[in-house]
Amino acid sequence: MRFLKYPNSRADMWSRRAFLSRTIVALAASFGPPRLARANDVPEQAANFIKSLADEVIAILKNKSLGKDDRVRELARIFLEGFDVRAIGLFVLGTYARNLHEDERNKYIDTFKDYVVETYAARFNTYAGEDFIVTASTPDGEKGAWVFTNIGLPGDEPTEVQWRVRGTPDGFKIVDVVVEGVSLVVTQRSEFAAVLQRNNGSVPALTALLHQKIDQLKSKS
Repeated sequence: MRFLKYPNSRADMWSRRAFLSRTIVALAASFGPPRLARANDVPEQAANFIKSLADEVIAILKNKSLGKDDRVRELARIFLEGFDVRAIGLFVLGTYARNLHEDERNKYIDTFKDYVVETYAARFNTYAGEDFIVTASTPDGEKGAWVFTNIGLPGDEPTEVQWRVRGTPDGFKIVDVVVEGVSLVVTQRSEFAAVLQRNNGSVPALTALLHQKIDQLKSKS
């Protein structure tokens, strides 16, 4: 199903060099980040948050004592707690989210969570020891920040990945990731919009297609 792939202007979006940028996008961290103090502290706190979550994800990927199911379970937990999944899921629906019944919305969000987890669970075994380096962070409004990182194997040209982080009552949450200039959230919104247009704006139809993709991913694991 082509609509479930992230398009990219670069030649090989899914290359080894860019592996962590997508794995950590889908499976972030379950930390209890510090409450926001002053606005000028936010970029530094956000950078620490991103570095900490990357360290935890890499530790899980390197832990040979974990079985496949346990590894997937841990990374899924980290993703669901580290990202603002509900906000992202509704954003990628665009205007189609406005008139959803509560039951339709909840079914879609639950399926969206499972889809992202299964998508990136399939890529765990391609981890090859890439380094994750935080290079800078800048404010994004009063409660947010952009964190800039480089990801890649030692000696190779790194992949530039930017993390958009928001402060919430529950701590920091990731709301978007930009890989070498391509926003994964905006890209997914465009992909979903194309599917919804072909299905007369039916979110349940999109949810059903996501279920099919989830089943396909599980059958290959």
